[in-house]
Amino acid sequence: MTDAKHPIEDLSHTNFMAMKEAQMAAEDRADRFLLEADTCSLTGMLNRRGLRRRTSDRDWGWYVVADLNDFKKAQDKPGRGHAYGDGILKEFADYLLTNTRHRDLRARNLMAARTGGDEFTIWTETRAGARRIKQAIREWASEDNEVSASAGIGQTTEAADAACYLDKQRHKDNQ
Repeated sequence: MTDAKHPIEDLSHTNFMAMKEAQMAAEDRADRFLLEADTCSLTGMLNRRGLRRRTSDRDWGWYVVADLNDFKKAQDKPGRGHAYGDGILKEFADYLLTNTRHRDLRARNLMAARTGGDEFTIWTETRAGARRIKQAIREWASEDNEVSASAGIGQTTEAADAACYLDKQRHKDNQ
């Protein structure tokens, strides 16, 4: 047998620490890239992929799906366009985050995401929290009162989406 040392034993403490720092920096970069991939750049909220990644292993909790009413019609008015639409999306996202995190909605461990063009999805632990979030969403109107929101709740995103479109139909019927 030879007296050869294992390669890790040959590393000096300085080299070992440099390798650990490089590893930690690489992990930090990977975390930043993952967060960037999971975030809507317009609203700063999670996106569909980010929400799925964080809820895919949960077989409990409630989803609230929100969709903006008359968004396209308001955005397509002459002189408005996508800048107006982006402003409305940010306005709703800010409202949603403020009114789901700072009011007493009993919505612990809440995650909110922009999951489509003018569609948003919130996951929360409790049905009571989901109901309160739905109500807060239905109370929202854009600053110019041209866009409102519909919402539905369910234990899956599909069920919440179907309930949202029933609420959207209720909105149309009341116009």
